[in-house]
Amino acid sequence: MRKIHPVIKKTLGFDEDISDKEFKKLWKRKTSQVCKPCWELKYCPYGPFVEQSPLLPTTLETAIEHNEYLKDCLKSNMFGSIVEISDESLENQKERLIEAKKDIRILLPKVLREKRDAELIEYGEKNDLSLHDLYKTPLENFESYKVPFPLDENVEKDIDQWYSEFDIDDETQKLLDKELNRIEQLVKTGKVDDRKKLDKPRRKLFEESVKEFNSGDYPDWIPEFVSEHECSIFGHICPVIFVGESITETAEERRRGRYIPFKTKIRVVRRDNYTCQECSKHLQDNEVEFDHEIPISKGGSSEEHNIRLTCFDCNRDKSDSYEN
Repeated sequence: MRKIHPVIKKTLGFDEDISDKEFKKLWKRKTSQVCKPCWELKYCPYGPFVEQSPLLPTTLETAIEHNEYLKDCLKSNMFGSIVEISDESLENQKERLIEAKKDIRILLPKVLREKRDAELIEYGEKNDLSLHDLYKTPLENFESYKVPFPLDENVEKDIDQWYSEFDIDDETQKLLDKELNRIEQLVKTGKVDDRKKLDKPRRKLFEESVKEFNSGDYPDWIPEFVSEHECSIFGHICPVIFVGESITETAEERRRGRYIPFKTKIRVVRRDNYTCQECSKHLQDNEVEFDHEIPISKGGSSEEHNIRLTCFDCNRDKSDSYEN
C-alpha cells in the first residue's frame, strides 16, 4: 500500500507523524460533514478568500520538471516558453486580430497591465525586493476588499468609456503595435512565444528555489480522496473544509444520511417523469433508483434538490464519483 507523504498531512493541518489510516479516517470525517458550495450553488461564495486556503504540494515528478526549467532559465537568462496553442485558441486569436485591426484599443487592458508589471519589476530591482514582496496578497485588510461585480452593466460601461478616452502616448502606442505584431505571429505560426529576459527579482527567486530544492519534500502522488476537494479553478483546497461549522448552517439543517422520506421520493418520481436522468430510459416502478447527485460521502444531502432518478446500471456506474 502506498504511503501518504507527511507534507500532505501537514499542509491540511494534521500532525505529519499521524498514521495513514488515522489521517484518512479524520479527513473523510471532516470532508463528509460539508459540501463544496460550487457543487450545489454552481458559484463560489468565498471569492478571493480561496487564495488563503492551503495548496496541495507539487508532486515529485512535476517538481523535478519545474526545477530543471528554473535551471534552464538561469543559464539562458530568459524565462517563459514557446507553446503550440489549440485549434480553438487559434480561432479565438484570429478573431481578436481582426477586432484589434479595427480598433487597437481593445489591446489596452493587456498592454497596460504588462506595463504596470514592468514598472513594478523595475521598482523591485532598484530596491532589491523579491517577487513575494512585490506581489503581496490584497487581503491584509479583508473587510475593506471590494471589487466591482463584472456583470454590473454600469461598471462595464464606465470601463469601456475609460479605455475609449485613454490618452495613448508614444510609449503606449509602441507597446500596442508590439502586441498586435505578437498576435499576428501567433496566428501565422500557431505558437505562443512568451519568453522574456530574466529580471533580477525572478533570478533571485529562481536561484533560491534551485539551491533549496530537495526531492524528499515532494510526494510522488496525491490521494484522490484529498485532491477531489481542490478548487477546480485555482487549485486551493475549498475553504468550506476548514471554516464550515454546524453553527453556520441554516435554521433548517440539511438532511444527512441515506434515508429518503417517502414524500420526497414521490416528488422526485413525478418531477423526473419516471425517466433515467443519465441515459433517458423510461423506468417501471420496480426499476426506479434514487441517486444522490452529490454523494453522501462528499457532503451531499438527502433533500429533493440533490436526488434524481436513474436506472440500476447508471447508478452503479457512478458510484461515489462526482463531476465538478
